[in-house]
Amino acid sequence: METSKEMFRQVEDHYLFDDIDLEKEIALPYGTPTYVFSAKKIRENILTLKQAFQKTYPNTSIAYSLKNNDIPEICSVIASEIDIFEITSLTELKFVEKLVLNQKKNLNLILTNIYKSDSLIDNTIHFPRNSNTSDYNDHLNLIAIDSYQDLKNVERIAKKVGKKPRVSIRVNPGIKMDISETIFASANISAKCASIIADIEPIIEVSNDPTISIWLPKRETTPKNDFAEKLVQDAIESKHLELVGLHGHLGSQIANIEYFDRFFEVISRFYKLMNEKYDGILEILDLGGGYPVDYTNSGGVPTIEDIAKVLTKNIQNANIKPDLIIESGRYITASSGILLSKVCLTKENSEGKKLAVLDLSVYSDLLDVLVANWCYDAILMNNLPKQIDKNKGSCWTLVGGTNDTLDQLTPRSSKCSKCDDSLKGENERWFPKELKTGDLLAIKHAGAYTTCFNSNYSGRPIPTRILITEDQTNRVQLL
Repeated sequence: METSKEMFRQVEDHYLFDDIDLEKEIALPYGTPTYVFSAKKIRENILTLKQAFQKTYPNTSIAYSLKNNDIPEICSVIASEIDIFEITSLTELKFVEKLVLNQKKNLNLILTNIYKSDSLIDNTIHFPRNSNTSDYNDHLNLIAIDSYQDLKNVERIAKKVGKKPRVSIRVNPGIKMDISETIFASANISAKCASIIADIEPIIEVSNDPTISIWLPKRETTPKNDFAEKLVQDAIESKHLELVGLHGHLGSQIANIEYFDRFFEVISRFYKLMNEKYDGILEILDLGGGYPVDYTNSGGVPTIEDIAKVLTKNIQNANIKPDLIIESGRYITASSGILLSKVCLTKENSEGKKLAVLDLSVYSDLLDVLVANWCYDAILMNNLPKQIDKNKGSCWTLVGGTNDTLDQLTPRSSKCSKCDDSLKGENERWFPKELKTGDLLAIKHAGAYTTCFNSNYSGRPIPTRILITEDQTNRVQLL
């Protein structure tokens, strides 16, 4: 299988992405800024996920988190490889309904939002409508119950429509740890999503980890209704709901393998305890997302293979055999996309730093730079010197083309998941030559949480979008 490095590669004085010349075949005819996606890379990423998790635990299904990239043509590629879509809104549900009709295949939903409107619940229960695969019992849709009030809302709609939806309880392990490098961690005790495990003593007692009481602290208070044990019991006792599993969620772009290890252990142990208490009623364990992408190519995040091994270890230690679901969005799409941009002008600031002003903006094109401090790797694409000397070249600060001070591609500090060393990002980027107006740059790993955030902020147009297809007669498709 090709690696990301081989998919994006230099050939003499130009760069190819999925065998397409980015300057001649994309930038020149379509302009910049332009997103370029590879259908082949999307399939490769899905295959990597399947192989990694199914190698260590064969009974694993991969779900796609729709919110990270909802371009129809890209989702069509994903739907040809994956049968489960995680959604959070009625708009996303209608989107998947169209995929069902276009793909002529069953697609299953996992509804996970913290709040679900009556209409969203109703439509999920009846999904899919108006198709040749409309038999309700043929579908494995899941509604993840987030709270006590959420449970009552789903129960009320289920009673009204006379159908018994399959539900899971969204569980928060309440892990105590330093999450400075896991910006969107959502399994800590103060997280807004899911319901906390109230009684952690039985988990501590059966754990093989002598340090578990340090990172799994006692609960100072127990909510009146919003705790996992009660929701499990209420769902079992409901005449209108069918409880089939538990749902957990680590967060987004989790960079610490210990966090995965701890999360998997607590969820697995809790699953075992609930199944023992309620005669094996649970069948599904959905472990949500958070699977990271190595944006900086520094090795600072755990590999999918390492995460899969940690997961299987904890499943085996808990002695459970659930149907596993892994939800992925970022990992599937991030490395499948590149954002092409040109240098509009160059300038020097009062500190003598050289600035390259790009024709993109982080506000409208790369919002994760602001909300998560992601570091996107930038590669010079044209006018390359014949000999590249790492000891020479030129350092530049890349900034967006608006007046806002924060509009710049500044790398963030992070820690290596293996050695815990600091991987401090620098404001400046090294290039093999002095940048000039008109130079073409490729911003790598721009396929996730980019196009879904695109806006017309400051009057900027939405960037062009291109899909490199697997059709040899029509490889470049304008989206």
